[in-house]
Amino acid sequence: MVKEKSFFVEYFGDLPRIRIIDFLIDNLPYDFSLVEIAKGAGVAYTTLMDIFPDLLKKEIVKETRKVGKSRMYQLKKENPAVKVMLAVDLKISELGIKQVLKIPA
Repeated sequence: MVKEKSFFVEYFGDLPRIRIIDFLIDNLPYDFSLVEIAKGAGVAYTTLMDIFPDLLKKEIVKETRKVGKSRMYQLKKENPAVKVMLAVDLKISELGIKQVLKIPA
């Protein structure tokens, strides 16, 4: 089964970093383990492990809690850069829907 690309991924490119951020934006209220993020974003776990330290360093994601041995993460909504990403995602989605429905922008 082929997963349809989001407007965010279509616009910014089908890259692992973009897919990870897109997955977390689409599931904003929830937190996930690294394994769940890799699976949900459709990236290899090793690829996630290459990218994730930078997302933590830039405070794009934050650790929310521990469940057993697993650490859980979500977007750091308080980060001004993440707020911009959320706003851009919303605007791109609006424009994409208008395009699909052939509504003038």
